[in-house]
Parts: sequence; C-alpha cells; structure tokens
Amino acid sequence: MADPAVIIDDLELYLTGWYRAALAARPEPVCADVAVVRVESPNDPPPAKQLVIRDDGTTMTSFLTGEASIGLTVLAGTRANPHDAKELARIVLALASQIPSPDPDNPFTALLSSNGPFMVPEETTFARVYSAVTFSVAGRAL
Repeated sequence: MADPAVIIDDLELYLTGWYRAALAARPEPVCADVAVVRVESPNDPPPAKQLVIRDDGTTMTSFLTGEASIGLTVLAGTRANPHDAKELARIVLALASQIPSPDPDNPFTALLSSNGPFMVPEETTFARVYSAVTFSVAGRAL
C-alpha cells in the first residue's frame, strides 16, 4: 500500500496569527501595535513597527515530516536609532521557542535552530533586523 499524500499547511498563515496574538499579550511597550504580515507594507508611510514572516520552504525529511526555514524581519525605529527594532527582534526570536506544541492544528513540532537577530544595512529610514529559524513540521493527510 502506498503512503498517503501529505500536505504541509500554510506556515506563514499560522505564524502571522500566532505572532499577532503572542505580541499583543506581551507587556513590553515595543510589542504594542506591531503589524504582523507576510509582505512588507507598501504604504507610505509604513506602519511604525512591522514583523514580516517569510516561509523559505520546507525540506521533507520523511513522507510526513519536514524542516521548514522561516525568515523573521523586524522593521522599526530608525537606522540612526535602531533600539526598538533590535529589542523587538530579540523578543520575536525568543518567542519562537514557544511556537511548537502538540496541538493538532499546529504544524510546528520543534524549534531546530535559530540565527540572529542581526542588523541589515540598507538605505532606508527605518531599521531592519533579520533572524532565521528552522522548525520541524508535521504534515497532514491530504
């Protein structure tokens, strides 16, 4: 008998909802009013604080599990004063360890690695701080 077809759920969708709730529940002022999105806002001016979540793909490790690479970009503050961006990025990365759970609606089973946060040098008015995380994820039968 062939293995069942397995699909990995929309990881960006899950993470944007998860981070919206997690940041809204934090007491730190830098966590208030963060726009958690999949794509950087094209609005001018953009939101004062953004967390952009990018799914960089999943390497399947079995017919049911994989390793998902996720990029976390924080945009806040200014290049001259990046304190808010750095502080928010550290909190976002720390919260990543809380994402995996046995909840059947949660595809994330373990945090495997993290890298960052680090400043991204670019010619913009805001500060950009990037982190990368790798999670073990579980698929579901299609």
